[in-house]
Formats: sequence, structure tokens, C-alpha cells
Amino acid sequence: MSTPSLPRPATSTESLDARRTLAGWAITAACLIAFMGIGVVDPILPEIGHQLGATPTQVELLFTTYLGVMAVMTLFAGNIGARLGRRRVALIGLALIAAFALACGLSGSIPALAVFRGGWGLGSALFTPTALVLLLALIGHAERAIMRYEAAIGLGMSMGPLLGGVLGSHSWRYPFFGAAGLMILALIAVATLVRVPETRDPARPISDVFRAYTNPAFLAVGVTGLLYYFGFFLLLGYTPLFLHLNTLGLGLTFFGWGLLLGLGSTRIAGHLLHTRRASHIVLASLLGLTVLFALLGFAPFSVGVKVALVVVSGTLFGLMNATLTTLSVEVGHLPRAVSISAYNFLRWLGAAAAPVSSGLIAEHLGAPVPYAVGAAAVAIAALLVAVMGRRIDTGRATDPHVH
Repeated sequence: MSTPSLPRPATSTESLDARRTLAGWAITAACLIAFMGIGVVDPILPEIGHQLGATPTQVELLFTTYLGVMAVMTLFAGNIGARLGRRRVALIGLALIAAFALACGLSGSIPALAVFRGGWGLGSALFTPTALVLLLALIGHAERAIMRYEAAIGLGMSMGPLLGGVLGSHSWRYPFFGAAGLMILALIAVATLVRVPETRDPARPISDVFRAYTNPAFLAVGVTGLLYYFGFFLLLGYTPLFLHLNTLGLGLTFFGWGLLLGLGSTRIAGHLLHTRRASHIVLASLLGLTVLFALLGFAPFSVGVKVALVVVSGTLFGLMNATLTTLSVEVGHLPRAVSISAYNFLRWLGAAAAPVSSGLIAEHLGAPVPYAVGAAAVAIAALLVAVMGRRIDTGRATDPHVH
């Protein structure tokens, strides 16, 4: 009679791999919740404007202060992470997001909301690039880590408006309280599950970030990101004021948009990046978005058709997000923290300009005109990629981390 074999005890290597896997999923979940914070205000923008007597431009400050602080602080996030350790900076960022989300829910004026959203942006600036660096280190494979990061963005972008729509139909304050509670859960998850050893990298001067722009291919990717994210946040920040839907209707619209954003940034992007030249993917997507903005602003479609256009556009936006983030890491042949900081600075700069400028343009030139500006921005980006596409593809093909 044979003796039953006992389970083989896990080796130290298997145990370490399991901890790294668990830590990676904890960071992914925290990214998802953090990016819910961007979209959670989307459905409640019209209601905030109505309740607080604010103009479209004033309401759009809730996006602009958030994104403007993110853009500037991105320049310093890498060095802060190097000095304090990535895990510690991620925890500080999550704590700041939770605190300022709570403060937003307790505030009673547009200036206060704008200031607290700026503080929220500070937390996001510390957490989001640090989270990508952590995922790259934990997963090891750059493309796989980026796809997971972009999937978390997509799901967060879809769930944020849904949360905002459901809670905001009762009070515009409730989505902020909901976001604060979720961020506290994310903070607890990262604090307890991410137990990778803290590392102290040498701090790099800020000039290293700007030196990254001397690489023509990387600069082309960065400027493309700046112009593209202007269009991205024009759609995200201005469309709720343009469609004139109720709070729940806006939440459901951007929930569908976010689901397709996640699909575009994972399955579709993952397939196309292995079968097509990256510059061709970006060029085709930008041309599609140019047409989309023109149709949204000026085609004599019903509101229902324009809602469908917004939802379907999530696929192109998700594809662009994943492809540009991949290119930013691979094209420059730079330390990843430098690449991420240099690219994020430009893309969040473009994003910060979109909401408040769209409000101003709409007030002075008419409601559809912001979409003409968005179409022009992504069309210029398409022209840049058409000119620089070969250099971008060559830079990616020669990166030692690709495949």
C-alpha cells in the first residue's frame, strides 16, 4: 500500500513570486479606484453649477486645477519616490486623495472645490506615476504591466461616472464621500499587501526630464500626448455640460464609454501592437477622433445618437491611451521613471488646458465650438505622427525591453 505523498512545501522563490503577484494586484486595484476619482465628478458637473450658481468656466475649474497640479507635480514625483521609496510615496498619494475627496464633499463654494480638487490632483500626481513604476518592477514585462495599468484606468473611468451618477442623483456631495471611502480601502490594501522591500534610487535632477525631450522620437510622442489629452479631457470635462442629460443619464453614458475605454486599452491594443506598426495605430485613431469631434459638435444628430458616439469613442480613446503610454516607455530608451515623468508632464499639461478653455470658448463663441478646437488639436497630432512615424517605430523596435 503506497503512502500518500505530502504537498511539496513552497520554496522561497515561489513564496516571493506569490507576494509579488498579490502586491501587483493590490496596486492595480488602487489604480482603478484612483482613476474613479477623475470621472466621479463628470455626471455632477451640471448639478454643481446649478446648486452653486456657477458658470461653465467656473465648473470646469474642478478638472483644470486637478490636472494642472498633476502636470506640475509629475516633474517631482520621480525624485520624491527615489528619496522616500515607491511604496511610501504611493501610500502618501492615496492618503491625500482620500483627505481631499472628503474635503470636496464638505465644501460649499466653487473656489473651495477648485482648491480641494487641486489637492486631490497632488495626491494623484504622487500615486499614479509611482504605481506604474511599481507595476513595471513587480510584473517585469513592460507591455503586460502597461496593459494592466491601462485596464485599471479604463475600469476606473467607467465606474467613476457610474458611482457619480448613482450617488449624485441624491446629492452632488455623495460622490465625493463615496470616492473618499473607496480611497481609504485602497490605502489599506496597499499598506497591508504591498510588502516589497523599499528601494532608494539615486535622485535625478529635474533637468533629466527636460533632457528627455532632446530625443526627437520621444518628443513627438510627448507632444502627441499633449494634443491628444487636450481632446480626451475636452470630451470628458465638457460633454456633460453639452449633452444636457440628467445626472444618472450622464453616469450611464460615461460608464459605457469607460467600459469600451478598458476594452480598447487591453484586448484591442494588445492585439494591434503585435500586428501593426504603432505609428499606424496612433495615426488611424487620431483621424477617427478628428471625425468624431466634428460630428459631436456640428452634425444635426439627436442627443441619443450623440450619446452613442460618445460611448463608441471609448474604444479609440482606450487604444490611444495604451499605445501612447507604451511608446513613452519604449521609444526614449531612458530610465523608466524619467520617461514616465517626462511624458506625464506633457500629457497632463494638455489635459489641464482643455476643461477651462472649453468653458470659455462655449460661453463666448457658442456651445459646439469647443469640439472644433478638439478636432483641430487631434488633427495636428495626426499630422505630427504622419511626419515622425518612422522614427517613432524605429525607436520602439530598437528598445531592448520590447518583446
